[in-house]
Amino acid sequence: MNLIGPGCSSIAYGEAEEIGPFHIRPDGKTLYVNPHSWNQGHYVPQLSQAIVRYNKKVGKKAINLKGYMVGNALTDDYHDHLGIFQFMWSSGLISDQTYHKLNDLCSNQSLIHSSKACDDILEIASIELGNIDPYSIFTPSCTGASATQSKQLQKRMRVIGHINQEYDPCTEKHSVVYFNQPEVQKALHVSPMSAPAKWDTCSEVISTNWQDSPRTVLDIYHELIHAGIRIWIFSGTTDAVIPVTSTRYSIDALNLTTVKPWRAWYQDGQVGGWTEEYAGLTFVSVRGAGHEVPLHRPKHALTLIKSFLKGSSMPTENSQLHSAI
Repeated sequence: MNLIGPGCSSIAYGEAEEIGPFHIRPDGKTLYVNPHSWNQGHYVPQLSQAIVRYNKKVGKKAINLKGYMVGNALTDDYHDHLGIFQFMWSSGLISDQTYHKLNDLCSNQSLIHSSKACDDILEIASIELGNIDPYSIFTPSCTGASATQSKQLQKRMRVIGHINQEYDPCTEKHSVVYFNQPEVQKALHVSPMSAPAKWDTCSEVISTNWQDSPRTVLDIYHELIHAGIRIWIFSGTTDAVIPVTSTRYSIDALNLTTVKPWRAWYQDGQVGGWTEEYAGLTFVSVRGAGHEVPLHRPKHALTLIKSFLKGSSMPTENSQLHSAI
């Protein structure tokens, strides 16, 4: 799954910063082991829909898909916009005036291809945010970094952070250095004839020209839930790009029946986040995590994926206490 969006590299972000087996050191040349690595899919709801429909067509479970999990995912343009603007405003990142204009000019727009009026107010919001990382609003930004991404908020493709070592907000810069090394590109079988002069983490050309982005996948969620596919959605609580508010608005729009009410879940005796279970879908928030949950909360993310694979609820305070005894 492309964790950052169309035009951005899953190798640079998902593999090298988040859940891959190795992460890049600040020298941009050497690697260290990520003890919390795990695998992922590709554009999960649409791929799952294709599998379910194929199985139905051939009359058997040719591919034994049981469920999937997505995190801080673009789900529905309308509800995602509402949640983004509310999160930025309630977190004190933008002014009242900008908040109202964002709702007026952008709420009915495509998140990928918005109008000039929407882009203009998003640019104002970006200026009001200042030099912070919208993918993780409470962590330091990489000062002095060359800005390769667009200034517009909806096209900010930069994510930051380091796990299992002292925090480093310039991880993206290290990836650019590492993946531009000739020996690395040779090991990845990059064709010199087709490679760009300089590899970068995101391609504005691909992002701008992506024309088949759906405005919503809520209909796919309904179809898959009806087919018995088990779905988990998780959300880091400090992401301003696809924030927890967006995810909750989208889930609410599905109008599902609650089977286990809202509660806190626990990691090492502390609240790790919050969860609610619906008929066919489980929602989990991860306290203090940004857009890439495994980046800033790797141990929490590992608990999350283990619970999903086991088909169990997130740990309670009592279950954490019993496991420690």
